[in-house]
Amino acid sequence: MAEYQLSPLAVSDIKDISAVTIETWGKQQARFYLEKLHNTLLMLANNPDLGLQRDEVFSGAKSFLSGKHIIFYRSGPRGIEVARVLHQRMDLHHQFGDERL
Repeated sequence: MAEYQLSPLAVSDIKDISAVTIETWGKQQARFYLEKLHNTLLMLANNPDLGLQRDEVFSGAKSFLSGKHIIFYRSGPRGIEVARVLHQRMDLHHQFGDERL
């Protein structure tokens, strides 16, 4: 079975998603949302070509929408390497740098 690896920034993104979701909608909704995100990451690890090619973000990048968040990743030797998990309304220029977008 393939797996996913989270970058330090992706770990931070998911912690922020959890905190905001708990604050806004409660612990039960946060558990539900994070479980959905985890299941999406597993699906992508096993099917990395499901995402959209996003070389303008970084070389080899793909993206996939999960709920209100976009998962940015690339294929790795045992699944996927997740770079970021960003809200769909975030400014990608700010998150990835203007030189890549």
